[in-house]
Amino acid sequence: MSRALCSLADLGATGAKEIVLTKDGARYPVFVIKDDAGVRAFENICPHVRLPLNAAEDVFFDVTRTILVCVNHGAHFDPVTGVCLRGPCKGERLRAFPVTLDGDAVVMG
Repeated sequence: MSRALCSLADLGATGAKEIVLTKDGARYPVFVIKDDAGVRAFENICPHVRLPLNAAEDVFFDVTRTILVCVNHGAHFDPVTGVCLRGPCKGERLRAFPVTLDGDAVVMG
């Protein structure tokens, strides 16, 4: 079953949108991003210390919007693959969620 996460318009200001999904009472923080490579979603948990990447709402990219940054320890992640390029979790990756576009809606599932 597919689930709409957000609209493309929700990604305009920062290129990202934080969403908390729930299943069987458990909370799953995810974020959706949009850049030149398309739309993708990742779990909002740094593989280094299992904390959220962002400190401010919907802010995941660096100032150039080319790298995802974990504010806790400065880890840099490739926004296409989720692989950590620099920082304490180098070589590890963010957990990706498959998403597609259905008109203006970003849909998971």
